[in-house]
Amino acid sequence: MTTPITRDTAMRLATQAFLPYGCQARAHDEDDSFSFTVTDLHGGKVLEISHVRSTQYADPVRLAGVLEQVRLDLTHQGRNLDPWAMPYIPDPEVLPETPPNY
Repeated sequence: MTTPITRDTAMRLATQAFLPYGCQARAHDEDDSFSFTVTDLHGGKVLEISHVRSTQYADPVRLAGVLEQVRLDLTHQGRNLDPWAMPYIPDPEVLPETPPNY
């Protein structure tokens, strides 16, 4: 059993999953969901996910699947992404520091 994560934590993870591209996440209070847009180095929209439900982000394994699928879609578009893996989160409010990728 994994510890559920909050929407804010899920949004922070989404913004880190698509480097070197940018990612802006937006909260949707009406249904406790969020959306995010991946942008290129010039701020142009590359891909937009309009709705990530709480059932998709509360479980870290399901959120990892969502983010990995988007990464795969970007790779199929010819986009080169930095390596990324869903971190192990013992405390859902504190994201572990990502070690440098040498």
